[in-house]
Order: sequence, then C-alpha cells, then structure tokens
Amino acid sequence: MKKIIYLIAGISLFSSCSDLLDELPDSQVPVNSPERIKRVLVNAYPGASAMMLNEYSSDNIADNGTIVTDFNYLTDEVVYWKTINEYGNYEGLEYVWAQNYKAISHANEALEGIAKLGNDPKLNPAKAEALLARAYAHFELVNTFCKAYNPTTSNADLGIPYALTSETKLDPKYGRSTVAQVYQHIAADLQEGLPLIEDSYYQMPKYHFNKKAANAFAARFYLYYQNWDKAIEYANNVLSTNDVTTKSLLRNWEDFRDVNKAGSTNQGSRALYYAREDIEANLLLLPISSQLPTAYYTQGVAKRYTHNVFISETQTIEAKNVWDPQGKSGKNNYGYEFYWFMPIKVDNGRNSTVFFDKFPSFSTGSTSRTVIVPFTTDETLLVRAEAKIHKGEYEAALKDLNLWTSKFIQQKTILSYSSRNEVTLDQVKSFYNAMAYSQNTQDGLTQKKQLTPSFAIANDGTAEPLLHYLLQCRRILTLGEGLRWQDVKRYNIEVSRFQTDNVDRHLNEFKASLPASDERRAIQLPASSIKAGIQPNPR
Repeated sequence: MKKIIYLIAGISLFSSCSDLLDELPDSQVPVNSPERIKRVLVNAYPGASAMMLNEYSSDNIADNGTIVTDFNYLTDEVVYWKTINEYGNYEGLEYVWAQNYKAISHANEALEGIAKLGNDPKLNPAKAEALLARAYAHFELVNTFCKAYNPTTSNADLGIPYALTSETKLDPKYGRSTVAQVYQHIAADLQEGLPLIEDSYYQMPKYHFNKKAANAFAARFYLYYQNWDKAIEYANNVLSTNDVTTKSLLRNWEDFRDVNKAGSTNQGSRALYYAREDIEANLLLLPISSQLPTAYYTQGVAKRYTHNVFISETQTIEAKNVWDPQGKSGKNNYGYEFYWFMPIKVDNGRNSTVFFDKFPSFSTGSTSRTVIVPFTTDETLLVRAEAKIHKGEYEAALKDLNLWTSKFIQQKTILSYSSRNEVTLDQVKSFYNAMAYSQNTQDGLTQKKQLTPSFAIANDGTAEPLLHYLLQCRRILTLGEGLRWQDVKRYNIEVSRFQTDNVDRHLNEFKASLPASDERRAIQLPASSIKAGIQPNPR
C-alpha cells in the first residue's frame, strides 16, 4: 500500500495492531475494482482518537495530588501542557497522528481507484465515503494540533499537511497548510461528498459516514467555521424542524434507569448500552485501539489525574445548574440524582473520580479496544442551539436546549426540593447573572468563564448567559469525549489546574493555568514528524 511515509513516522511502534485494524498487505489490495475500493474504505477511518489528549488538556481534569502513586508521564505532560514525549501509547501523539494519516491514505487510494475506473457514477457512494473520511481525519488533526479557526488569523496560523493524493516518494517535503487552507479543503470535500451518499451502500451504516452522520459532521464543522446558517442547515438534516420529531430522535436517557438497576454501579454495562448500534441517537460508531475504559475512565484504580469530585461539585455534573439551582453544594446535597444516566462516582480519599460510563472495553491480552460515538443526535442538537444563539434566535435556541434537558434530566421531587427539566430564558439569565466569573481559588472556581472568542457575542444581556448555559450543557453531555477542549479553544477560555492536598483531601490548591491565547492550545506535533522536516508549532 502506498504510504505518506513522512506523515506516519512511528507507525511501526504499533505494527502489532495491524490485524485489529484489518489491514492487508500491499500486494493483496490492488484497488482496481468496486469490491476492492469498498474493502479499502473500511480502513479509511482512524484507528485512534485524540479524546484523551483533548479531554486531559481541558478544565474537566484535576490533579489528585502526589500521594496518588499511579504516575503516568504522558498524562502529566498533557495535563500541565508540557512537551509531550512518546511512550508507545495508543493515546500518544505518534499514534493519533499516524492513524489519522493512515486513514487519509486509504481514502486517497480509494479516490484514485475510482478515478482509474473512469469515475463510474455507480461508484459515487464510495467516492462520497472517501471524501467524508478524508475530511474527517483532517478535521480531527487540525483541531488537535492547531489553533482554533479564527477568520482574522487563520490565513497565517499553522495548519497540518492536507493530503490530497497517496504518496510513493520517501519523505516528501511538504510544508504545512494554514488553518484557513485546511478548513477550505475540508469544506470542499464535504460539499462534493455529501450529495453522493447512499446509505444502502453499506451493510452496517452506523460504522460508515451514512447520511445522518455526515450531516452531523458538517454541522459541527460549520459551527467551528463560524458559518451559523450552514451549521443549522446540516443539523436540520440530522434532526427536524419539528420539535416533536426532533425530541423522538434524541437518546432515550430514561432507559439508563433500568440499565443502572441491572448493572448496579459496575463499570461496563452502561457503556455497552451507550454504544449500541441500534440506538437511533448514535450516528457513527468507530472501533479504535484505546485504553480509555481501562486506564483513564475507571472506578477500580486511583489515578493521579481525573475528572474528580472537586471539579464535579464546583463546575460540572454535581454543581449548581439552571435545572438544579442548589446542586451538591445546596443544603439537600442531591447533586446528580436528577440524571437518568447516573455517573459512576468514586470518592474514597486517593481515588477521586466521577465519570459517565461510555466506553466499552474489548481488551484481549495486551490489546485494548473500545468503540467511540463521535456524533450523536443530542450533540448535534446543541450545535444547532449554539448557532441559533449567534444568530440572535434566543427563544428558538432555548427551545432546543429544553428538548435536550427534557430527555436528559428527571423532573423529580425529593422531599420539598424539585429539579427542572425545562427552563425559561429569565431563569437562565437570572442564574448566570448572579454567578461570579471563575477565579483561581478553591472557593472562587465556577462554571462561568470569561469568553473571549474571535467572533462577536452580542452585548444585549441575553447572548452571554445563554451561551454559558449552552456550553455547560455540552460540557456535561460530552464529558470524557474531549469536545470541551474544542470549546475552550473556540471561546479562548483560560484553563485552571488544581491539585488536591495530600493530607486534607477537602483542600484544593491552584497549581497552574493555561491563559487565553496561549500557544500551547495547539498541541505540539509528534517529534518524529518534526524530525522529518515538518515545521513545529511555535512555543
């Protein structure tokens, strides 16, 4: 198979994964027939994810203190935004970089095979998948290793090489595209590929860019591209403009009540249910090599860096919210008991972690596998809501947010205290206007962060509190998935890192911050790619 050698330097470290990735030797996959084009496209999806890199860079993570002896150099470097070295890890820079470019190489081979067969219209569905897969892998790379899109600076900001052909030359010396150029290429691939998609082409549509998954990808892309109209248009293609229909397409979170009963708090049962192929809300499923469920989100072993109880109670799933104004800090201490999908919480001193059980484990021997769900109807609904806020359509945006919370939150009364699963615009404004902006102290940490994005936020007393609420909804919905880091980058939010005291586990000290506009928001390229001649990110 042709390879972009300079792009995937370091892939040999993980050659034992080839069987898992179903890759066949070059000589066995000449891409010269519709069947072989279809076969090569199975591998046009990355076998790795940047979820850990993104999540652990964000404000969802805290330091549980040096008393926790499970010290991992990779997570330490990511959490404190240090130089990230290579440790032969599925979540490391080399593997994420290599697997995405490997997927791109397969997509380009399919496109070249289609061209050699005369661009037969019967191959349009295959062409669509190749274009969407190529765009997706580049999208993952540019949003991990580069700055967020900014219409003022992205014509100069360093992007990543956008590979439009398979390479046969050893170590070709490509320069890095700009972020603007990468986004232009992604838009072009999306616009060409979207009209050609046919779900009937796939035996298992959820494992490919079916129509809804592709439109959800387009909605997120155009949200990041700051084209609010297109973000809404593609989100509507996934959902509906009818509220009743849209609500029926969202995940039925109430089902987790029965899963909770069946699996108690044992990790795994809810993850298997969350990632099921027959769940309508799951738009795309990607099997990857990963230690997410065994090394990062686990209830069994104390970890130095986690989404811990301190972060949970002050900022995220146990904190006060518009639907639960008292939260864990209120006199009733109900916290997340109003959630249908009850998080796993471990709080026994050294082991402090709170997480949603989303990543099933398929580990065998030394190999760790899971399935991720990059696109869901719920997250696409929040994309649409955000775009509507930027267009000044506040009531319509709140209606979308209420559609989600009405499915995610129980409307429940405990003693004399009730949760809300739908709220008014006045309640949102009142809640966030009364909250102080987050400070770098234990008592001053809140979910309300200073927002300084490259786009304008209307100064009308409504847009900002509604955006705080939208960002909090997405932060909770996607906890553990890395998307919070993208919001941190897009809204230029400062990230504060706190460490729990070794003796008094109720004390949390501010240790470090990643200021707004810091160059480290663009994660550094793998060392092997820099050594091969690709320009590094500025530091």
